[in-house]
Amino acid sequence: MRFDAEFYRRYYRDPATRVSTRAEQARLAALACAYTGYLGFRVRRVLDAGCGLGHMRDTVLRFFPRARYVGLEPSDYLAARYGWIHGGLEDYRPAAPFDLVICHDVLQYLDDRAAARALANLGRLSRGTLYLSALTLEDWRTVADRSKSDGGVHLRPADWYRRRLGRHFRPVGAGLLVRRGFSPVLWELERAWPGGQATTARDRAARSSKNAAENRL
Repeated sequence: MRFDAEFYRRYYRDPATRVSTRAEQARLAALACAYTGYLGFRVRRVLDAGCGLGHMRDTVLRFFPRARYVGLEPSDYLAARYGWIHGGLEDYRPAAPFDLVICHDVLQYLDDRAAARALANLGRLSRGTLYLSALTLEDWRTVADRSKSDGGVHLRPADWYRRRLGRHFRPVGAGLLVRRGFSPVLWELERAWPGGQATTARDRAARSSKNAAENRL
């Protein structure tokens, strides 16, 4: 995968083809920061793993003005242009862990071996919360906008990620995970629901029918 100027023009800069906007990235960062703050974490160090154009940086520093923001980016082009740390999540070894780690739309670009190493490394990098999202096989089949989403990635079932993340983290909802050993005080309906989401029989039947139709294509 070439993470060059053309890649970022197509998927992040061109209004006609981009998969996400600066405003959407800012809202995601606000969600992760607000929830982390609500849970009572004192945030001094933030890692944005695969930070791309840095659209989350300003929001992170608005929530945590005294924190050190570290942008990690595998793209030669972006690291040189914006001054990010150049490297991959699977190999990054800083001197100290982070209170908040953001890993948004990164892992699907890694093959199984590299992705497994990256997930294990997240267990070393985070001492507080982790906001994580990645395009999964289920997402591609059900909710992804295929006209704009990058399909040249490694599509894995969500459970592949859950099994590996569960060794170090537990979910608290909205894509946020906390280190095992930390027990936030949450009311029962504030917690991540068993099975990941509540669905009706009609929802499940519709999804099953859609998946079956797409598998025949």
